[in-house]
Amino acid sequence: MKPTASYPTITRQEQKLITRQKLLDTTIDIISVEGMTGLTLAKVAERAGLSRGICNFHFQTKEQLMLEAFQTLYREHEQAWRAIVEDDRQSPAERLNLLIRTLLTPPLADPRKLAVWLAFWGVAPHRQTYIDLCTEGDCLYEQAIEELLRQLSPGQQEINGLSLKTIAVWLTAMIDGIHLQYLIAPGRLTPDEAIRACQVFLGSYFQLLQTEPDGT
Repeated sequence: MKPTASYPTITRQEQKLITRQKLLDTTIDIISVEGMTGLTLAKVAERAGLSRGICNFHFQTKEQLMLEAFQTLYREHEQAWRAIVEDDRQSPAERLNLLIRTLLTPPLADPRKLAVWLAFWGVAPHRQTYIDLCTEGDCLYEQAIEELLRQLSPGQQEINGLSLKTIAVWLTAMIDGIHLQYLIAPGRLTPDEAIRACQVFLGSYFQLLQTEPDGT
């Protein structure tokens, strides 16, 4: 007789986390195609292949579900940029190049995820939610980029008449604008072209920055 195969067991807590993530992924899928107005708890449950009761167990309201989906994406973004800028094994220029590439390519620049970001930016009530939740984190993100720029230009507070803070904000604005371009004109701008544009922008201020399309 052949020995019985042994399979790892999933605890109830692990199953809850898997189910919760499935609901969040389905929410992101629906928002990316139908927007916030197309989202209902019943639709999420049906498309996730789960009962309405299970959906309600994890999320009691549509608003709670939307908020958690967005916060999941925001945490993913925050963890990614922090891991890069805090890695002092790489030079400031290398970290900036890797940051640009990471933010402009999947999985962070997945059109599904970008659509959820846009939904929170573009609708007044949700925009206020974004401001309330993310202002502090966004400022830390810009400050981290500013610090990398400061390391590239020791002793300089301005370059070509612009403060390092302004250059950092311009870079984040470029990245946000490219994300929007990905959504409204798919295929018009490739990720390599987008990365190159950001590198050329920074390269006009900091000569050490790699400006080759495939450079990291």
